[in-house]
Amino acid sequence: MKYKMIAVDLDGTLCDDRSEITERTNSAVQKAIEAGILFVISTGRAMCGVERINALFDKDLPFITLNGAVVVMGKSLKVLASMYLDFALAKEVFELGVNCCAAVVVWTDKGLRASRECEETRYYRGISNTQMTVTRDFGELKDERVSKVLWIGAPDEIDRYRIEMNKRYAGKLNCYPSRPEYLDFVSLNADKAIAMEEIGKIFDIDKSEMIAVGDGYNDISMLKYAGLGVAMENAPDDVKAVCGYVTLSNNEDGVAAVIEKFLLAPQ
Repeated sequence: MKYKMIAVDLDGTLCDDRSEITERTNSAVQKAIEAGILFVISTGRAMCGVERINALFDKDLPFITLNGAVVVMGKSLKVLASMYLDFALAKEVFELGVNCCAAVVVWTDKGLRASRECEETRYYRGISNTQMTVTRDFGELKDERVSKVLWIGAPDEIDRYRIEMNKRYAGKLNCYPSRPEYLDFVSLNADKAIAMEEIGKIFDIDKSEMIAVGDGYNDISMLKYAGLGVAMENAPDDVKAVCGYVTLSNNEDGVAAVIEKFLLAPQ
């Protein structure tokens, strides 16, 4: 099989635990791009939070952002697809998060909002590389389109909320952790697999010609969708279970190993 596209999660996958892309991984990605492979970043972050990665590869490549809520070209900033949350549902999730004592952040088409300013939301603002506005009354956002609501909490709390919220909102929205301490809520149509399908239509690439690489629950849909789903060694066992291949960890250049084996080696 000659693969034409690879979609790669960012945190815990392309980046090591220091949030860096190693020289080996960078080199492998650059070689894949030069060989004509469509390289796609697929992340829970917004576009403003991946500018360093965007600049590193210096090509107009597709970015699946906010767990599939917005698909955008990195250089031209052309939006290929966007899926927003129902406002009333987003408001309910926001208020429930506040009542659960979680710090809550919201991505809208106007920027980043937070339920309060605290150490957790300031850190999130920092890794998102954007300005943040405190919004205690969700009604203030009535003129904005909501891409994602995110709860911040201790990993054990987030895991418990993941189970509870998936039961509560089954068939209404998608809910999964993008990091152990983050629980993301997005539209049912905001999904990494749906985003990959849209990219495939635009670039005339069949899903059988795609590789997806990830480490988290929010990656499962794209790992199952792609012709080859690859889990990182640092992924949970139930993420590995849906994949056809397990590569090295994010601290051992696992993405580079996949590219070298399946894209750069003689077919």
